[in-house]
Amino acid sequence: MSALPDLDLIPDQHGATFPTSVSLVEAIDELRRTCVDEEHTLTLLAVTLSNASEIVDYHGTASLESLTTEIARRMLQHEHLPARLLRVTPLGGFLLAVVVRRDVAHTQVAHLVSRVRQLVALNGDMVWPVVTVGARLVEDHDDARIAVQDVRATVVSAGHSAVGDILWHRPGNEAEAPFDLLLVRDLAHALAHDPTQLALHYQPVQDLRTGELVGTEALLRWTHPELGPMSPAATVEAAERSGLILTLGRHVLKTALAQLDQWRSLVGTDFRMHVNVSPLELRNPEYVDHLDAALESAGIAPERILLEMTETVVVSDDPIVQRTLEGLNHLGVALGIDDFGTGYSSIMHLQRLTIDTVKIDRSVVSGISTTPADFQLARSVVQLVSTMGVRIVAEGIESELESAHLRAMGCRFGQGYHLGRPVPAAQIFPESVAERRWDSA
Repeated sequence: MSALPDLDLIPDQHGATFPTSVSLVEAIDELRRTCVDEEHTLTLLAVTLSNASEIVDYHGTASLESLTTEIARRMLQHEHLPARLLRVTPLGGFLLAVVVRRDVAHTQVAHLVSRVRQLVALNGDMVWPVVTVGARLVEDHDDARIAVQDVRATVVSAGHSAVGDILWHRPGNEAEAPFDLLLVRDLAHALAHDPTQLALHYQPVQDLRTGELVGTEALLRWTHPELGPMSPAATVEAAERSGLILTLGRHVLKTALAQLDQWRSLVGTDFRMHVNVSPLELRNPEYVDHLDAALESAGIAPERILLEMTETVVVSDDPIVQRTLEGLNHLGVALGIDDFGTGYSSIMHLQRLTIDTVKIDRSVVSGISTTPADFQLARSVVQLVSTMGVRIVAEGIESELESAHLRAMGCRFGQGYHLGRPVPAAQIFPESVAERRWDSA
C-alpha cells in the first residue's frame, strides 16, 4: 500500500498541518486513487470535542485550538494507520481521512480513537477531551461529496446519542436525515426566507413595591410550518450548534429594538428591554459594532437595553469575550447576569466589569414560602448580591406570598407567571392599562 500523498498542506503555529485550498472532493478522490485496493479502504472521520464550550469558558479560545491540534496530531502520528487531515474548524473539530483494512476497519478506527482518550496538559491544568466521532467508509463507487455530508450528519447525531464514542454511518439511511439537521435546515430557511415564523413574546419585569412595569424580557418563539411551536431551548441549541446563532441573535435584537421604539410613548425613561445574548455572540469581534449600529438605526439609547448572559461568560478568561464585554460597558448598554445561583461566581469575578443587574434563578426562589431552609438560602443570596450595589431581579415568582417574602428581603424587582406570562407585544399594553401599572395581587 502506498503512503498517503501530500495534499498541499501547511503547518500552523502549533506544528500541525492544515489544508490550504485543495477541495475535499479532490482530496478524497486523490486518496482513493492512491491508497485504496482490495485489502484497504478509505474511512472519513468527523471528530468533535463535545466539551468544547466548557474548555473555552474556562481556558479560552486559543486553548481550544491548541487542544484540537493536539488531538489531530495524535491521530496523524499513528504508526500503522496512514491518515491525512482534511479540514479543521475553530470550534473544536476536524475531518480526517484514514486508510484501514477492510476486514477490521471498525477495530482499527476504534484503536486510532483510543489514542486520544487521555488527559491533556492545558495551561498548567489537565483536561479530559470528550472526543465524539462520526465515521463513514468510502468505497470506489461512492460520491465523495455525499460521503462528506454523511459523515458530518453522523457526527451531529453522535453528539446526542453517542457522546464520547464512535458512531458509524449506516448505508441506506441517506434519505432519513437526522432530526437535528432538519431542524437546522428549517431554521436557516426561516431566517433567510420566512422570518414571520419567528416572533418575540415579552415577559414583564415589575417593581415589587409599586407594581410598575419597569421592563420586559424578549423571548424567542418559533412556529414551525409543519411541527408547530418549537421549544425555545431546542431552537437556541440548534442555532448555536450550527452557527446560525449570530443571524438569529441579530434578528431578535432588531425586532426587540423596533418594539421598544413602538412603545416609546407608553413607557417611562427607566423602562428597559431585556435581551438574552449567547456566549457565541460575545465571541464575535464584530458584536459591539453591530449592536451600536442597531441602536443608532432604531433611535434607542444604549441604557434602555439590558443584555442578559450567564455567569460562566462573565468569569471566562477568553480575551475575545472580555474585549466584547468591555466594549459593551463603554457603549453604555446594561449588562445582567441571568440564572444567578445555578453556577459558581465570586463577587470579585462579577465586579471585574460593570454589572448592572443580577437575576436570581427560579431554583433559589421556589421554596421560600414553604421551606425555612430555602427561605434562608434565598435571603442569603439576596443579601450577598446586594453588596454589589446592583439591581436584583427575582425570576420565577409564582405566588403573592413569594413576592411578599422577596420584598421583605430587600429584592425590589421580580419576574414570573404570577406577575405576567410571556405574551405577544400587543398584550403588554392593552388600552385599559396605559398607566403602566400591573396588579400584583
